[in-house]
Amino acid sequence: MSGAAGRLERALLRDADRAGAPIRIERHASESWHSATFAGGRHRLEASGASGARLDAWLAGLDEAAIEVPGHVLADLSVAACHRAGAVTRFRVEGLTVARA
Repeated sequence: MSGAAGRLERALLRDADRAGAPIRIERHASESWHSATFAGGRHRLEASGASGARLDAWLAGLDEAAIEVPGHVLADLSVAACHRAGAVTRFRVEGLTVARA
């Protein structure tokens, strides 16, 4: 994965590791997004991690996390779905990146 998509993936992996809740990104779909003044991408990532308090806390704070994506502003990030099945939690994260001028 390259560009904003790859940078977003790496940023999320680093942030989750720092929180003590390593994750695995299983799928990432992105599409270009443009407005009159901005260009960027919409992202939908499906991921998983070990169920537990650390992953729960990381997911709960994700919408307000200050995650740095080099060359881009992470304008929006939220957990769109979350399903716990025993030792594994699967979740979907949706976000919007905007290219820095």
